[in-house]
Amino acid sequence: MRLVLVTPPAATPITLSEAKAQARVAHDDEDLLLQHYIDAATAWLAGPAGILGRCLVTQTWRAEVDAISGPIWLPFPDSVIDSAVFIDPAGGEMEHELALQDQRLLLRPSFGLGRPAAITFTAGYGAPADVPAAIRQAMLLLVTQWYEHRQVTGTGAALPFAVEAMLAPYRRIRL
Repeated sequence: MRLVLVTPPAATPITLSEAKAQARVAHDDEDLLLQHYIDAATAWLAGPAGILGRCLVTQTWRAEVDAISGPIWLPFPDSVIDSAVFIDPAGGEMEHELALQDQRLLLRPSFGLGRPAAITFTAGYGAPADVPAAIRQAMLLLVTQWYEHRQVTGTGAALPFAVEAMLAPYRRIRL
């Protein structure tokens, strides 16, 4: 399965002003640096490569499958299927409604098997304010940690235990 980001999230889960307040930064001189930390924290947590294994702010993805041979597992929990398109033998596209159950697309055995498909789906909690408070606070702690410890060395740069503890309930276990 190949994943393609169709519509990125409209915003990051935390804002620059929230990060500045957490880090007690009253000037604008390091806004770019703090924004880089926010972006890095978002990338570290969210999306297909993120440690949470889920999307945070609503975004649209397309899963491209070369040939369907059974149920398709969507990569993110709480996904909503926007559309599913199968390629018919003549090369044309055929829209088809699919059901989502337990994070997999349920296919009718007589339709679509062995054919390429593209499934467009939306994933994420919603707007930045809809992202659980524990995830947002963990991001703020990460940004502050990175801001205060810019020179990473072998000691004193470990992630705060609180970050791991806040994120644990939201980690998706991948099989």
